[in-house]
Amino acid sequence: MPLAIRVQFLAGYSGREWPPSPARLFKALVSSARAGWSHSNRKAIDDSLRVLERQGWSEGTKPEILAPHAKWRPPRQRRFVPNNSKNWPTERKLNPEKGIDLEPEPMVGRDIEAPSTVWYWWPDVDASHVPIIRDVSRHVSSLGKGEDLAVLDAFDVEPPADAMRWRPAASGKSLELPEVGCLDVCDAAFARDLNELPLAAAGVRAVPYASDARGADREVPTFVLGLWRNGKRRSWDARLLRQVVGPVRHLLDEIRSEVVDLLASSPSDRLAMEALVRRVLVGHDDSDKPISEPHLAILPLPSVLGPYPDGRVRRIALADFGAGDDPTRRAIIETAQVLLHGRELVDNGRRTGVVLDTEPDGQWLRAITERSRTWATVTPLVQQTKELTRDEWKRLIEARRNAEGEPAKAAARELHLQKRRRELVERSIRQAIAGRGASIESIEVVAGGPLAGVHIATQYRANGYLGETPKLHVRVTFDRPIAGPIAIGRGRHVGFGVLWPVDEA
Repeated sequence: MPLAIRVQFLAGYSGREWPPSPARLFKALVSSARAGWSHSNRKAIDDSLRVLERQGWSEGTKPEILAPHAKWRPPRQRRFVPNNSKNWPTERKLNPEKGIDLEPEPMVGRDIEAPSTVWYWWPDVDASHVPIIRDVSRHVSSLGKGEDLAVLDAFDVEPPADAMRWRPAASGKSLELPEVGCLDVCDAAFARDLNELPLAAAGVRAVPYASDARGADREVPTFVLGLWRNGKRRSWDARLLRQVVGPVRHLLDEIRSEVVDLLASSPSDRLAMEALVRRVLVGHDDSDKPISEPHLAILPLPSVLGPYPDGRVRRIALADFGAGDDPTRRAIIETAQVLLHGRELVDNGRRTGVVLDTEPDGQWLRAITERSRTWATVTPLVQQTKELTRDEWKRLIEARRNAEGEPAKAAARELHLQKRRRELVERSIRQAIAGRGASIESIEVVAGGPLAGVHIATQYRANGYLGETPKLHVRVTFDRPIAGPIAIGRGRHVGFGVLWPVDEA
């Protein structure tokens, strides 16, 4: 007989993993089973809980999970946790009355898509245990952290078939399952005096879970943050992209350890998570060298919406072009969004007073992620390589000087340049839209800004390797609408080559 436990979350979820692992459910059931109401039926309850312990060890008996999408939300409030150390660090200012200080901690959590219900389903559990588990589950008040209020119930039916289903797999998101002996570990932990040494981690094991709704996860994880100072929007000249991109990259490097703390499920998982977070957020490998694979891109958004577009940057978008259907990478991006909220930009060690804040209405996010056939650059494309060799440039310049006497030769040289330029632009576009199944219908190289407020491409300042190759604006049309965000060319991870959807009407 199947066993299905339904968890209805009342105010979101704040645990580090989504969906909540079966071990969290098991521990919530154990906590409920140790309350006063259960004393008269202790043996039967323990027998049923030990049955759930054993389910995770045999093939085909591990629980399946049905869970809707959940996204990190910006911190709404903070809790203040007492710091019990009076001597470290010495520069802390202690409360003169209590002798302690309070550490502010943002209360982060996830908003869950309606109806905010998660199901745990075991395909074969003896029928005698179902009413006992039902009684225990109905006494549970929270699942996960204390603020994760939930209403639980248990049934002997299969859960709804239309929900996203998570199953054990060879690879995927690591979730904890109770192992044999988990009940004893929980009892020992509940009985332990606070002054005793902590127990060794035991009672659970990690099992990879994968979702069956990978198609819904293939959109590029993207979010938009506004730039604010003293309650007003702060703007930058779009031609000086480094002034805003540099401080944001610095913040991403700062929050790496915090992301790992939230997402690493165990000490053994921490090293692998640290390496992945470094690659995703800052684009560096274990040796702190830049990687060539896609990672989180910082895309300044010039103001091109509204009746008075001036092209100044007041918002940034962050998009992970390499996420694909990897739920762990998506979790890293969503966690970074929460942690960046309210952070102050620091420029060369100096505080700027500019803080990042999630855009409230979603207008800009909808604009850069909508589907469109025609897209135009709002920051210039930087060519992947030089368009002509030194000798070819010399011959082209000489042909231009002698154009009146040898027009055919000058035209041939110009045609060669245009052909080479289009080849490089097309290569950059194909690289950016790989796997989307769209074909390029037309490419137009635009001399000036293709949209109101966008500056001429040559006016944008680019240093280092970005200053070695030409910059230009393009307008590209595909054979079918494709979704954004899209950034093309060299420097696409640091703000160059950002495309904007163009209303063909």
